[in-house]
Amino acid sequence: MQKLPSGSWRFSATDLIHFLECEHLTALDRTHAEAPLDPVEDDAYAALIQAKGFEHEKAFARTLEEQGESFVDISRMSQNVESRFGATCEAMRAGTHIIYQGTLIEGDFLGHADFLRRVETPSALGPFSYELLDTKLARSPKAKFVIQLGMYCAMLKAIQGISPALMHVILGDGN
Repeated sequence: MQKLPSGSWRFSATDLIHFLECEHLTALDRTHAEAPLDPVEDDAYAALIQAKGFEHEKAFARTLEEQGESFVDISRMSQNVESRFGATCEAMRAGTHIIYQGTLIEGDFLGHADFLRRVETPSALGPFSYELLDTKLARSPKAKFVIQLGMYCAMLKAIQGISPALMHVILGDGN
């Protein structure tokens, strides 16, 4: 959750999940967005899990990049989310096969898709469109993954004019 200089709010998939799980958590998120607290250092276990999650994502990115199709890494670009969104849309219009860390914005929502993969289904972009792939360290799917990817699908539809036919979760065990 982010309060923009205009006074409006921008929400992430995590914010939506927090809202569905607990109104109090949403209130805490909003309080933190308005007056950020000093960050709390992760404990060793949380830091290890986070590192393993990043390793899993990076390994999958290397696998896709090594397949030889066009690949762009949006995370290496500007830190400005509007610039990243513009770069993501540009890569989509160009028909890039794999877009890593694509930024999606629709209305008050912002998301960073692990991977957008080109599929040969016609859309407003041309004779192709995109589906979502998301890496998760978990060994089984969870409802919150579907909520996150469903939100990203709606955001993707706003860009390409059609909803993705499929969304994919690549679990920590490779399934």
